[in-house]
Amino acid sequence: MIKPRRDAERTRDAILRAAQVAFSQHGYAATGVREITMAAGVNLALVSRYFGSKEKLFEAALAGLLDTATITSQPRASFGKALVASFLAGPGDRLNPLPMLMLSTADPVARSVADRLLRERAIAPLRDWFGGGAAGEQRAARLVLLASGFFVYRLLYPLETWVGDVDPDSRAWLEATFQSLIDA
Repeated sequence: MIKPRRDAERTRDAILRAAQVAFSQHGYAATGVREITMAAGVNLALVSRYFGSKEKLFEAALAGLLDTATITSQPRASFGKALVASFLAGPGDRLNPLPMLMLSTADPVARSVADRLLRERAIAPLRDWFGGGAAGEQRAARLVLLASGFFVYRLLYPLETWVGDVDPDSRAWLEATFQSLIDA
């Protein structure tokens, strides 16, 4: 009886991954559940079974990408250098949540979900990591703003300065700016 559970987990994961890719490329409004299930190679009815609705699927897909561990696992003494190095190394097999966040702004339902998840899964944990309170919240918001701006101009609206190998002066500036959030 273990096999059905594995198959269920594999099916759920396939749907989730296909949704993350589709929502990251086309946004919430332009992505259909049928498109997601075709990419996942599963029956359309399984979205309802595992997630209940397109909105809940979007929520699970985005929640799965919003992980502050990349940031909070960096050593504080060399935070700026380590964080920029991890950003420039690329996501590997992991998708960046920024395209989903940006593309969700066109739909009020998706925007509401994205706003709530960003606050719960990024801002709040970072606030606590920065020591809590209003000062921690401000630093968390600055970090999210800076990281988002970097990825907007690296992934969505590529500026030559930030695509590929970043020139040493720009990289040093970015490292120092991130480090200033820790040293403040």
